[in-house]
Amino acid sequence: MVAVFTFTRSDNDILQELLRVFSSGRCTAREQWSMQAELLVEPVGWDALWKLSKDFCKKFEVRYPCVAYITVMSVNFEDLSANVDVLRVQHEAVSLPESIVSVPLIELWPTIKQREQCVNAASTAEFIDLMRFFYDNIWMPWDDQDDKVLLPNTIEDRMNLWMELHNGTIPNYIARSITLLRTSAINAHQKLQELDSSLCEGDFADDDDSLLPPNYISLCAELNARLDGLMSKWTLYENPLIREQYLVKTMKKYQRNKSKKNVIALWQGGDIAEFKNITKFLETRVTYDHTLTITMSAEEALSLEPNEVVVCSKQYEIPEISLSQITLCSIGGATLKASDMRSCLLMLSDVCQIQDMTLHCSSVNTVIVMLSGTLHVKNCMLLDDSSNFQSDFAQGIVAMSGAKVILEDCTFENFYSGIVIHKGAQMELRNCLIKKCGVGIQMYSGAQVKLDGVIVEECTEQCIRCEMENGIVKTEMDGLEMINCKIGSGDLQKEIYVTQDVNM
Repeated sequence: MVAVFTFTRSDNDILQELLRVFSSGRCTAREQWSMQAELLVEPVGWDALWKLSKDFCKKFEVRYPCVAYITVMSVNFEDLSANVDVLRVQHEAVSLPESIVSVPLIELWPTIKQREQCVNAASTAEFIDLMRFFYDNIWMPWDDQDDKVLLPNTIEDRMNLWMELHNGTIPNYIARSITLLRTSAINAHQKLQELDSSLCEGDFADDDDSLLPPNYISLCAELNARLDGLMSKWTLYENPLIREQYLVKTMKKYQRNKSKKNVIALWQGGDIAEFKNITKFLETRVTYDHTLTITMSAEEALSLEPNEVVVCSKQYEIPEISLSQITLCSIGGATLKASDMRSCLLMLSDVCQIQDMTLHCSSVNTVIVMLSGTLHVKNCMLLDDSSNFQSDFAQGIVAMSGAKVILEDCTFENFYSGIVIHKGAQMELRNCLIKKCGVGIQMYSGAQVKLDGVIVEECTEQCIRCEMENGIVKTEMDGLEMINCKIGSGDLQKEIYVTQDVNM
């Protein structure tokens, strides 16, 4: 893909630019951005990379994330969107319509090289970059309600909160709660929009409530009440004076329980026999040196900064959140799925453990991304049985530079890439099975991989693919060690493919 404009701004620079956008204090957030867009965004003829939103990926039945190279045919400044023509897609096997309407501008990254020389792509890209920051980090759902005017002091308060979340002023265990709070509010707002969209599509008469879809009124009432509750709680963090006092209170409570290991049991409820079984299991893991909380909500559980989460129901959907220094286990092999379409199921770092679980790739591109630190996965099944995507590029585990991953008694099934090990990462597999993948194991130069008692079978492309840095010519891969393994047909010259990665 072609290069795009990127910008490096200080936090204060971002704040000052946002204050300039909202300096009038007389319009809604969208109206302010629309007026600025008419001045700074090229109306037609510029090229960009389009990073499809989750909604577009669902609409076109492609796995998220997906990137396309497009040209803008027209810009709707009022809606802050563009009508585009698709020139090509990142993955050739994925197809999109030639022309697509109403693509949000914040999903577009203008390219440095433009086919039309007269286009001022730099100013367009800079404006969109700032607007994207606002909607990704500052905007809240209630900003669009009842023609609300977003004042500069609100922008300043939220920007200061964002800075404190990212510079360490707010401790990580509280920052996680604030992040989840904002995510919950946005999700509730999106569900309300989906309900309204379904009503418009149904063409119901405005004055006849009997024709409304079942539970429509009650669902709207519940979501609006939830949104109001989240807005009240958000005020505790947004207002700097209240935030300071609330943080002191929260930190004192945390310090009182800091010496004890925090264990959270996730249970959706059930009969007394199931509860007795759960109690017996927890008694084997929890002592007087632990604090134990039982909750139904995965969002609430992860916001409590747990050291260990025990999944007690057969299946749970988990929200999108980065986790560190955590143990995930289950009673009887529970299944974890994503609550909505996103890039990965689990984003992990530091020291983490996962045991006795099925990790499902539905709605995500990758099951586990280990950013750094050590991960131990034992007795787990990682699989992808999705069938509604045009082309599947799902991955099981991705180990980034600095990560060390130990997999023991695990099965990987039906991925494009079962395991991916990047330069500077270490991976050890013990008694694992990888089957029905495109590429069983993909490793890069500088990665260390040890396979002990591993079976790789039924892969459509290669059992093991080793990608060398450009300019290095080898027929064998350094860093790959195998003991008592069965790799495909057993002919390692055929089953282990060494190639060069020109884009590394």
